[in-house]
Amino acid sequence: MNVKSFLIFSLLASTVFSNAGYAQDHDHEEHEHQEFKDEDKRHHHQHHKNEISIAIGVVPLVAEDELAMGFHLHYIRGIGESNRWGLGIGLETIVDEHKHYTISGVIHCRVYKGLIVSTAPGLLILKGNSGYVYQYTQHLEMAYEFELGEFHLGPVIEIGFEMAGVHYMGGVHVGIDF
Repeated sequence: MNVKSFLIFSLLASTVFSNAGYAQDHDHEEHEHQEFKDEDKRHHHQHHKNEISIAIGVVPLVAEDELAMGFHLHYIRGIGESNRWGLGIGLETIVDEHKHYTISGVIHCRVYKGLIVSTAPGLLILKGNSGYVYQYTQHLEMAYEFELGEFHLGPVIEIGFEMAGVHYMGGVHVGIDF
């Protein structure tokens, strides 16, 4: 994937995630608003303002024909009364000989019940022979949370787009709300 295609895709992905939630919240007639309010009353759940979570999973490294472990730590701060949307920071590492690290901003949306979709544009930091190399990266993540009091646990999948290629991770998302 060349640089221009990569940047265009990343911009479009971020825009789609941002606008999808906005459209769901604002493009309804008044009677539809009442239906959603009634539904919210039946299934009301107030999410906490802050969340710290980690995704741990397996990352297939196709070019090297091996598997590596991936860790993705997030801090998310909820926005608004229901905290359906959140902004935060993410740190990721893939544990292999290449020293792959990412720091990113995170836009987080609780789509439906426990389903969460996040987009995370950021900075990829690679350890090379002559020092560190910095590149733009874009991550998309989807998780489903099962809540256990203040804790949540569930499956997660992630895809990371980088200048050199794409990586995937499937694993477990574990977090705590406060």
